[in-house]
Amino acid sequence: MAKTARDARRHIRELSQFFADVKFVTEQAVDDFLKQHQQKVYLKQSLKRLETRRFLIRREDAVYPTKSGSMFFRKQKLLADKKSITKNWDGKWRLISFDVPVGDDKKRYQLRSLLKEFDFYQLHKSVWVCPNQLAENFWKLIIDSDLDKYCKVMTVDIIEGDEGLIKHFKL
Repeated sequence: MAKTARDARRHIRELSQFFADVKFVTEQAVDDFLKQHQQKVYLKQSLKRLETRRFLIRREDAVYPTKSGSMFFRKQKLLADKKSITKNWDGKWRLISFDVPVGDDKKRYQLRSLLKEFDFYQLHKSVWVCPNQLAENFWKLIIDSDLDKYCKVMTVDIIEGDEGLIKHFKL
């Protein structure tokens, strides 16, 4: 186990950067990646944990991200990239409205969680707003999660009573 939870999160971020956009990685490349880091033992443990959670599969001298693993790594990479982006508001709001059928509660929960993680604010029960431009990778993540068919995205200049939103987003 990593020394601290912060170390574990850092290891997941580093491994996510490594596996985010690949179909497979050779064992040699993984070994080279591990050799570059000081805490090899802890990083190996994180790698094993990702295999246990079935985000990675080892086959024939290569490591393959599974479908759920690819989504997990892209999401982690996108979250890391989101933190490094400076937020210059262009005066427009991005709204996502969704309508998920009652039988797909899991999809609704997944979509809400995704919107919360990317700093959207719940304007109404199924309308969320954000001042930042939507990254192409964010929308790709929604498509890969098969949530796009439930969503409508809008860019608007005016939201009546947006003073509370401006205060919430510290704009």
